[in-house]
Amino acid sequence: MTDGAGDTTTVAGVIAKFQHAYYVQRDVDAALALAGPQSGVTREGLTPVIAALPGGVTHCVGIDVIAENTAEVHVVELRADGARSDYLQLVNVATGPSGLVIANFQKRGN
Repeated sequence: MTDGAGDTTTVAGVIAKFQHAYYVQRDVDAALALAGPQSGVTREGLTPVIAALPGGVTHCVGIDVIAENTAEVHVVELRADGARSDYLQLVNVATGPSGLVIANFQKRGN
């Protein structure tokens, strides 16, 4: 479980780093740098989603590495008004030019 900055050297690290870029930095370029071309993450798709995050939102991500390049991920988003959203994902990573990158996100559960 983390809300930390992560790294690009481990599966858990790159997932944490992507979520940190998304929720804390709110930096489209930083998040895109962590999403490989096969991920389907685009500037056009990511920009409005990050821009729509309300002030005061926090996150925590639980990462359970289940294979060499795969993790079950549970992201909890908590808004200032107390509203909570949970996102379950299966995330695969691959080697990119500067370390690990997200290869794809697969929604899990509802």
